[in-house]
Amino acid sequence: MSADLVFSNIVARPMRSLATSLAVGLQVALLLLIVGLADGMIRENSKRMAGVGADIALQPPNSSLLLAASTAAMSVKIVDLVSTIEGVAAVTPIFLQFNTTGGVGLIWGVDLKSFNQVSQGFIYLNGSGFQGGDDVIIDNIYASSGQLRVDDRITLMNHTFRVSGIVENGKGSRIFIPIKTMQNLVGSPRKSTLMLIKCHSQDDIPRVLDKLSKQLKSYPAFDMTQFVSQITLANKEFGPLKYFTRTVVLVAALIGFFIIFLSMYTAISERTREIGILKSLGATRGYVSFIFLKEALVLTGFGFLSGLGLTLGAKLAFKAIFPSIQHYLFPEWVLATGIVALLSASLGALYPAFWAASQDPIETLTYE
Repeated sequence: MSADLVFSNIVARPMRSLATSLAVGLQVALLLLIVGLADGMIRENSKRMAGVGADIALQPPNSSLLLAASTAAMSVKIVDLVSTIEGVAAVTPIFLQFNTTGGVGLIWGVDLKSFNQVSQGFIYLNGSGFQGGDDVIIDNIYASSGQLRVDDRITLMNHTFRVSGIVENGKGSRIFIPIKTMQNLVGSPRKSTLMLIKCHSQDDIPRVLDKLSKQLKSYPAFDMTQFVSQITLANKEFGPLKYFTRTVVLVAALIGFFIIFLSMYTAISERTREIGILKSLGATRGYVSFIFLKEALVLTGFGFLSGLGLTLGAKLAFKAIFPSIQHYLFPEWVLATGIVALLSASLGALYPAFWAASQDPIETLTYE
């Protein structure tokens, strides 16, 4: 019977029910979109780092695992030293520079010959490698985002480059320029931010790491799997991003709380006589309370489903308008968002539900 009453109340006031569900849906979409974008960028960057195919990453002393904050403090001469270690097949220096043109990410300054040896080379969809110091290689996602073609000009780091090649995405960065050009633009000649090492076989990795720790004691060296895991964790624990995400979750929870609170409070004010009739027929305080709690949860459920729909629609819009920005919809975050929505709705409905249960039947029946 209580279920019939709940759905009858929802259907009897369609506009209020629709507005409440959509408002909860916006709360859900806000959470899933913001968190999905932040987490998506982190995981995408880590995925591309792993996609290079290197076995070991070598960093300068006192360097950060937040690669965007790393400094070019390592001489490229170290390449010669590392190359002599038994088990090393190839070494390539990388110079990283933060970029906000056409999306947020890192520009990689690379020595194309050694980079190809470590990564097995790019898969070119159009064009070719660097023909000169002012050439840039971009991946297909960045090209699509900026509607760029081979021989087009783009400005990066206040310098004009010619697009020499468009490659398949998934190896390191979306933008690559010659490392010497990067060094000159930044004013750090013969320096690099990172070195990626390829071993002859997987069995050589532990031995190479051991020799690196002895010959370059102050230089952190990581197995690539460990390195990708650590930079992912460092990006997730980055202070501003972590607190921003928590703030979004808190704001979304408060939005859900007040939406349900106001909706249920208004509903009880409108149904004072109905509550009196129920209580005069013998309905207990708990029965009346649960009717309104159930109604709040049903509206939240509809809102959650509408929020998923809004999120999927926004995800498709992002992909069409901003191809370089990746959004991930992770099952664990969908579950967490559902729990946040239900908890905030339950708390928001508590006071109105108990207020409804405490109504005096005689007073409510005389209410006009």
